[in-house]
Amino acid sequence: MLEDQVAFLLQKYLGNYVRGLSKEALKISVWNGDVELKNMQLRPEALNALKLPVRVKAGFLGSVKLKVPWSRLGQEPVLVALDHILILAEPATQVEGSSEDAIQEAKKLRIRELETRLLESQQHLKSETNTSWLGSLISTIIGNLKLSITNIHIRYEDLESNPGHPFAAGATLSRLSAVTIDDFGKETFATGGALDRIQKFAELERFAFYFDSDIHPWSIDKPWEELLPSEWNQIFELETKGGKSDSFVLKEHSYILQPVTGDAKYTKLRLDESRNTGQALQKAVVNLDSVTLCLSKDGYRDIMKLADNFAAFNKRLKYAHYRPQIPVKSDPRAWWKYAYKVVTDEMKAARCM
Repeated sequence: MLEDQVAFLLQKYLGNYVRGLSKEALKISVWNGDVELKNMQLRPEALNALKLPVRVKAGFLGSVKLKVPWSRLGQEPVLVALDHILILAEPATQVEGSSEDAIQEAKKLRIRELETRLLESQQHLKSETNTSWLGSLISTIIGNLKLSITNIHIRYEDLESNPGHPFAAGATLSRLSAVTIDDFGKETFATGGALDRIQKFAELERFAFYFDSDIHPWSIDKPWEELLPSEWNQIFELETKGGKSDSFVLKEHSYILQPVTGDAKYTKLRLDESRNTGQALQKAVVNLDSVTLCLSKDGYRDIMKLADNFAAFNKRLKYAHYRPQIPVKSDPRAWWKYAYKVVTDEMKAARCM
């Protein structure tokens, strides 16, 4: 029963973001206790549901590993490891009206949502008799989840916010890991009432944020979906050592945040313990080494232009369903109607306020 739920959740969430995910193969892997998915490409529409002024131009997920100790579940941690998250994003601020394709896509999305709700209700009915046991087990699993994320490079390129001055912003991370620890700082496994008082320790390695002004966007000689993993590594500045990519080649970038390393400790006390001692119920302590922040004059200029573009996008998105599908010169009357509807809607909203 629990294996089916894990497979269902992986299919539900991963399937929305990556291509070529086999439902049956995923279910078999989950039952075996070791799930390893390699060299997957992210869907360009991965961010559409968030309605952001950004879209994924290309994306690559090197591997997803999930190790579930079914025979000792509740006694050993579940391991989740993500490696090589490489994303290239661009503006998605050209608002279009509701085309037939967009309408069909919305209908498909609605159907998928209904199917998901139906499956969730079926899973809920199956587990009703074991609600307390299952809830306790899930709490134990989440409380002791062992997480490892390595080699992340997310880059955003913008040609439209400041015409004539293209820029790019990016974030890189070599490693992020998190484990459950005891009062002495050693890795442990918490069960039962121990979950009411839990401590997590995280390590961060070489996290950086850059903002490059007046740059040339990346260009490649073939479609993104045809790239080999080694070519993704080369484009996204990953260094290969002994056949394995394990660190970033930090090329010339204008860093807002220079590569920084550190660690963090999160503590959640029991409610009665917090009241008796007067300590915070939850506390996080972060230690970072050599933090250096810097923003150039050109970077500040481009960030302000970016903010203006995003603000305009959010305003246009509100009335995208009125927007004509043809150029202004082809039918000025339709565009005047569009302007009239927008203005009247604004006036109605103002009167209500």
